[in-house]
Amino acid sequence: MAENKLIKNISVMSFAILISRIMGLIRDQVMAFCFGTTYLNDAFVVGYRIPNLLRSMFGEGALSAAFVPLYNEIGIKEGKRKQINFALQVLSILTFFLLILTIIGIIFAPTIVKILYPGLVPKTYNLAVILTRIMFPYLLWIGLSSTMIAILNSHDKFFMTGLSSALLNLGMILSMIIPRFVFHIEGEDLVRWAAIGVFGGGFLQTIINFPYLKQLGYPLKIMVKFGGEALNALWKRFLPSLVGVGVREINLVADSLMASFLAVGSISALEYGYRLFQFPLGMFAISTGTVLLPTYSRLVTHENYPELSKNLRIAMLNLTYLMIPITVLLMGLGKDIVQIIFQRGAFDAKATLWTTQALICYSFGLIFFSFNQTLTPLFYAHKDTRTPVRIAIGMVSLNIVLNFILMQFLQHRGLALATSITAMVNFIILLKLIHKQMPYIDFSGIFLNVLKTVVISVIMLLFLMIANRFYSATRFWELLIKVIVLSVLSIGLFYVLGLWFKLDYLKEAGTNLWKKFQKK
Repeated sequence: MAENKLIKNISVMSFAILISRIMGLIRDQVMAFCFGTTYLNDAFVVGYRIPNLLRSMFGEGALSAAFVPLYNEIGIKEGKRKQINFALQVLSILTFFLLILTIIGIIFAPTIVKILYPGLVPKTYNLAVILTRIMFPYLLWIGLSSTMIAILNSHDKFFMTGLSSALLNLGMILSMIIPRFVFHIEGEDLVRWAAIGVFGGGFLQTIINFPYLKQLGYPLKIMVKFGGEALNALWKRFLPSLVGVGVREINLVADSLMASFLAVGSISALEYGYRLFQFPLGMFAISTGTVLLPTYSRLVTHENYPELSKNLRIAMLNLTYLMIPITVLLMGLGKDIVQIIFQRGAFDAKATLWTTQALICYSFGLIFFSFNQTLTPLFYAHKDTRTPVRIAIGMVSLNIVLNFILMQFLQHRGLALATSITAMVNFIILLKLIHKQMPYIDFSGIFLNVLKTVVISVIMLLFLMIANRFYSATRFWELLIKVIVLSVLSIGLFYVLGLWFKLDYLKEAGTNLWKKFQKK
């Protein structure tokens, strides 16, 4: 029963995130058409990344990791009323703090951009400062929205929370399409409108949560109280988690910082490649991690470790059967996919090549990023925010060193590859620490299935390499048909070989999927 609930919650979250990611791809297509890999897009990426960095620290990253286990514990041990009061206190304090941070960010935007991106040419730098100031208030909206989403996820309300970022994407899409095609606005004026769309989309992300919070009994009121046992416990766990998430986000900033010293367009190529890489990661791995954190927290509170191990096993195997084959598809069909999605308007063949190179290098780390999403919540569920911090500090140091070395030989490709290698090392360290600190976690059988999946996926890759030699396409519809046909054949090949290799859960997953299809 618990297994079915976990799979159902992951499926609901994945479907909602799929819609959001499709909207995100449409947004990226519009941006690629309007700005390509020019300085306009480089400046937008810089301006958007700065508030996004703080969002991960004060919103869905550090604060959620510290908040969710404590919120669930209060609900189980002290009741709903104290749980609601605790959440209202956190939201009120967060509003006050983010307002101050937003004002500081707007005032000191020139200095912040200069420090984080010293390699920008003057034209890109000046525009990036303007865009940073326009988009910085987005931090307030997304910080509040992320905490509200953490509350709703703790009550198994996953669909609308997963759909939340679709509203941001909608705001950005409309802010570019209407000025561009109705009022014929282009260039720097159009990219300013895109930045305004970020602000508007963030506002929509926040207000959409209010009706669902009201259903849970949340009143619309401010409750400022800085003391209390629960809040003190939250801040103690939040600070280490803040450092950890901040350090992880520095990895992305480090990539862009070093890319600012490479050819113009390198920042954009990395960003477009990372966006495509994030599509399967967000749809499957991040949605799984989002569901697992409250699930792990409840099981740890009840000390139900056998069920905890079972949930971990199901999550890791499901991700294995998804992410390794997807990695192969990105390697074999990556250029065709980039060309289908982006190559039009200002996005030319050179931009396609650079983006494909970044995408393939990022894809090597897809399975490790996914596993990290299932393992890291184990520490947070045990109220241990310090261990992930220590790991993260080591990883950002490794990433910077690898960036510096690999960019000398591989340019922007080296920056993406360094990120993947860092994710692999991160996974190995997490695994060793879990074996040491949580000996009751049972990994039996997982890695045998991973090995079998790798063997099957190598066969898949060989099939795609041979097919690419005989199946050439250049036009949009030809490329689209090619990608669909070869993807379906590759997935079919994986499933048949998976049954032959007797991969755990694969037959049951296929049977359940077929039954759902027949019902529809």
